[in-house]
Amino acid sequence: MKKLWLVMMAAALVAAACGGDDSSDGGGDGDSAGSSLDELNVAYFAEWPTPNQYGQADGSFGDAVGVPINWLPFSSGGEMAEAMEAGDVDISYSQGLTPFANFVNKGADIKLVGIAVSYAEADNCVAQGSLGVTQENAADVLKGATVMTPIGNVTHYKMLSMMEHLGVDLDDLEVVAAEGGATTAASFETGEIDVGCAFGGSVVKMLDQGGDLIMTGAEHESDIGIFTYDIVSIPTKFGEDHPDVVADFLAATEKFNQDWAADPDQYNATIAKAAGMEDVGDFLAGDVWFKFPTIEEQLGSDWLGGGVQKAMADQLATFVRLGEIDTALDDFSPFVDTSFLEAANG
Repeated sequence: MKKLWLVMMAAALVAAACGGDDSSDGGGDGDSAGSSLDELNVAYFAEWPTPNQYGQADGSFGDAVGVPINWLPFSSGGEMAEAMEAGDVDISYSQGLTPFANFVNKGADIKLVGIAVSYAEADNCVAQGSLGVTQENAADVLKGATVMTPIGNVTHYKMLSMMEHLGVDLDDLEVVAAEGGATTAASFETGEIDVGCAFGGSVVKMLDQGGDLIMTGAEHESDIGIFTYDIVSIPTKFGEDHPDVVADFLAATEKFNQDWAADPDQYNATIAKAAGMEDVGDFLAGDVWFKFPTIEEQLGSDWLGGGVQKAMADQLATFVRLGEIDTALDDFSPFVDTSFLEAANG
């Protein structure tokens, strides 16, 4: 792969993935837990609609947690990690697994405490329709192609793994670091790039502009073994100082997920508005791209009971093998803390 400028790559890999509420009875002993905090700073993604956002505008999710929440939009999981390290964010909701792994691999003192959302189809690479790319001809058609992708997140990992799976020579690709999904979609629309890799609304925009998926999310899972999901993460110190707040946040999240699942139509319009979207589209309606594992499921072997730790090790081992980073930890289990989910589970 034609290398990005060394400084850009190093900075992106160290930096780099892809709320709200309505009910006040979702979070344990929230009032006492939040008494020592004036405000809870929570990072989230715009154009990434999730059930907790139906309480973002009216403050009811904060009521459930027991402390007012300051919802802070971010454009990448790497930025979330930087903000947690700087002490500007207390909880990152729906941070990408890969940027989290990249940061702890570099020594960041943060912890993975839950799974936010699984979304195989909402994070993908879209090729210009005029190219006529298929899985069978990708190795030839994409030779010399310009690919825009965020660096060091799950989108980047999926792109590298997909290209390798399809026999595309990575050295023949011109890889351009994306500044954000909006930039990728804009570059795709003007024809500046052959393939745009992104998550959320940007994928939808590129498809609406005549783009084609090279592989579906389901094919990533079945053919390559890549499962795409975001996590809930915290600075280690915040969890030590405010364990009840973290547990109440996770319990409230479960309650809002359950309320939404019982009657999506009641909440989707509010969620879309909070997410900065016209509607929730296939994310929460139609094909329903998003899935929200329960606390009990998250504590199982597929998730925090072992699957997440293995996924981080596998992803970073791939980055090392492909020359994207120099070294990777063998064991990521020290960075996964199940105590907060266990407390939330009662």
